[in-house]
Amino acid sequence: MLNYLVIGLCLALLIAVIYFSIKPISMGIEARRNLKETTPEDIDEISNNSQEKLENENLDKTYISEEIVKLNRLRNDGVLTEKEFEKAKEKLLS
Repeated sequence: MLNYLVIGLCLALLIAVIYFSIKPISMGIEARRNLKETTPEDIDEISNNSQEKLENENLDKTYISEEIVKLNRLRNDGVLTEKEFEKAKEKLLS
């Protein structure tokens, strides 16, 4: 009797694994189909767009760091108070 219970439990686990793995497998198959339908021009366009996004993010980071350096100079020169510097820096970082 215990053997039948163990076999039944194993079958139930096997069915559960198959049930939960169907969706990821189908998503992978669909992604592969989409990849085969993609032309080399589409791939180049996607690559260029992602490269432009990275460059824009780097420019934004450079801009922020340059602005903070300028604010620091103004604070060191006595044009800005410590409070004004912190407020402006927080505004740039948010």
